[in-house]
Amino acid sequence: MANDCKIGVFLCECGRRIAPLVDIDQLKEKLEADPLISYVGVEPFSCLAPGMAGLKKAIADNGLDRVVVAGCESRVMLHKFERELADSGLEAGQIDMVNLRGHVAQVSDLSPEEKAAKGFKLIKALAAGLETLALTAHEKVEFKGPAMILGGGIATYSAAQELSRRGIECIVAVATDEWEDEIRMLHEHYPGERHYYDRLEAIMKDVDASPLVRRITVGELASMTGRTGDYHVTFSDPMGGPPRIYEVGAVIAALDGQMLNQGSDFGHDGRNVICHTEAEELLWTLGPPEGKVVFWLNDYEAGHPEYSYLSCRAAWSMARYIRERSPLTQVTMLHHHQMAIPLSAGERAASRKLGIKWIPYDGALRPTVQAGFVTYCDPESHVEHELPWDKLVLSPRRSVGQEATKVAHILGLEHQEGAFLEERKQRVRPEQVGRQEAFLAGSARYPCDLHESLRQGRRAAAKTAEMISKAQAGELYAPRMVCVVDQSKCIGCGLCKEICDCGGIEPVEGPGGNIPRHVDPMVCTGGGTCAAACPYHALTIQNNTSDQREARVSTLAQTLDPDEVMAFGCAWGGLAAADNAGVKGMAYDPRLYMLQVSCIGQLDPSVLARAFLDGANSLLLIGCPPEDCHHSFGLDHTWSRVNLMKKLLGLCGFDRRRIALAHADLNRPEDYIRTVNSFIKSMAELGPIERTPENREKLAGLYATVNNPRVRWVLGATLRRPWEDVYPGNQRNALAFDRDMMGVVSEEFIRARVANLLKEQARPFQLRELAAALHEDEKPLMDSLREMVGEGVVGRMHKDGVAHYVMR
Repeated sequence: MANDCKIGVFLCECGRRIAPLVDIDQLKEKLEADPLISYVGVEPFSCLAPGMAGLKKAIADNGLDRVVVAGCESRVMLHKFERELADSGLEAGQIDMVNLRGHVAQVSDLSPEEKAAKGFKLIKALAAGLETLALTAHEKVEFKGPAMILGGGIATYSAAQELSRRGIECIVAVATDEWEDEIRMLHEHYPGERHYYDRLEAIMKDVDASPLVRRITVGELASMTGRTGDYHVTFSDPMGGPPRIYEVGAVIAALDGQMLNQGSDFGHDGRNVICHTEAEELLWTLGPPEGKVVFWLNDYEAGHPEYSYLSCRAAWSMARYIRERSPLTQVTMLHHHQMAIPLSAGERAASRKLGIKWIPYDGALRPTVQAGFVTYCDPESHVEHELPWDKLVLSPRRSVGQEATKVAHILGLEHQEGAFLEERKQRVRPEQVGRQEAFLAGSARYPCDLHESLRQGRRAAAKTAEMISKAQAGELYAPRMVCVVDQSKCIGCGLCKEICDCGGIEPVEGPGGNIPRHVDPMVCTGGGTCAAACPYHALTIQNNTSDQREARVSTLAQTLDPDEVMAFGCAWGGLAAADNAGVKGMAYDPRLYMLQVSCIGQLDPSVLARAFLDGANSLLLIGCPPEDCHHSFGLDHTWSRVNLMKKLLGLCGFDRRRIALAHADLNRPEDYIRTVNSFIKSMAELGPIERTPENREKLAGLYATVNNPRVRWVLGATLRRPWEDVYPGNQRNALAFDRDMMGVVSEEFIRARVANLLKEQARPFQLRELAAALHEDEKPLMDSLREMVGEGVVGRMHKDGVAHYVMR
């Protein structure tokens, strides 16, 4: 064996749900005869205590370091086996599962012998992947330096207080020495929160008095490099000196959003028609106004009804403040009739006692601001009314703000333009990610009041403290299946960072300056679409590499019958639907052989090409439903890669339909079955690919082309970025780009075939010989040869006045 590994296979009888339907004895005999397999065992229920004990004994007695369990759903049971077998020295990546029950036994009327043959092919494919496994050590995460809270948001103080309470040292980076100044300007981010200031002051004083908190005054954030446990944070010096660099172990971003006025569309003039922040400033400097004050809660008309709760609470706080201090001032709250008034029973009683009026208006007709009046329509009588005002206070327009956006960008918190910083969390299992969220707090994350912002700060600090405490105890480990960068191959192009949605790829100092060539293993979720996109294969998923997937597809492709179909199923979509069909005993065409991937987006085009090269006649990829990918954009990126494969299949002279992308919903296995049956029927009509020498040569060229850096670069331009709302295929110039891409693919396909032929034959070729051997016209070949000679890839010599070409 290439890795001197010992692979054991354990067959589960699963009561009578596998053993009577699958000929276990025949399957065991086939596996024992395979040189790749060191041991084969059979258990009635491998997942129960007696079966698990049998596995542990066999692993110890036979020195097994790789295990395939052929039983039921890996989605449900794999983590249990990893947990139970950890004491036997097996970790994630060393154990794999075949759903013998749900993908073989329960879903067809094949004979037990035929089902055993199908199970053997699937198990052998997984064993080949385990043989190729290059096992990496479980990485322990250490923290170098204290935690740092930056960004200047008010959640800084609740986070610092929580860290101090838990005995964690921290640095608080702020723009001013005096916290009183921060309270003075707090209304610009949290209007109507004056009632909370006393508690906030107590928090600030507590933080100032803590010996575990170090307060520093800094300028703008300039950069942050490194990874969890070892960050270097750089600020400009507020006095104009050299940049200040701090080494910290964790970073919490406290970022407050921005409040803007609604503009002239609602009559804002900054004097008599003002917004909440201006009203709060007025109360602070001049005291309560006299006359008639109307708070128009116009969030519905501004297009953000979801913010009406916050606007109403802030307006109510200011209205109450005005009436308690200026009983002669008339205060009215004008609100959309669909808005729920967020007051408690006690607050409603207080509102009535203070004489604050709440007037609903018909939302079908937008109120009109006039000089001294607001015209609105009564929602019950549908009669127009006029409401007099001396001061009209509008709801604010909420946004992230330029300063918070700049800080977020430096911290790697990419977001869509105009959106808040709340993460689009990747829905993965807890063991798949070391840090389950970015440590971010404040109204820039999502619009919230002061109380919620401070709560977010405490929560971020609590999560940080838990992580630091585990690291200090030597118990913090990174997940095993995360992306890693081979820095000898990385050129710092930045493509991986652009398409990564988990934010795990960080810039570090290296050749050419700051380039994204380092993965934070505590942030990476192992989706792998970044690795599948790398033009130079510098990025891989450790313990789950493309080499392993190529080994699986190669082994399976070589065993498939001409009418059998290879498929990949996403663990959250296609595989889940197949599992559900098996649980329900729903039959479908047994010629489908499905391999599991955690995300369809981690399939490198080289894996797809390898399947065809080594014998597959068709390939079906089944992912999550559109816009429901658990790793955000796996299905989108696979669409682009399948499109590349279709182009290359066409250039080979094969039907483009031999590869297809589909999606499936876990809860709709009947749709999954229709997808499978439809595809297999289409492939049966096409028949197998003739494995003639000419076709084999073209498939070898196809494989070389998908590994070509130029092709992979152009393909990377088509991949959807995290900030994009739609497939790049919807872009305005999609057709022109597709034609350009087809030109690049055609050129590199010919170059790859020329290079393969010259390497294989190792002799000089004339142009006409190359054209005859490759069945191509001389002109495109001549164009490619001219470029390859100029690049030094191919050598040219003349014999009897005729050019001959040879591989250098």
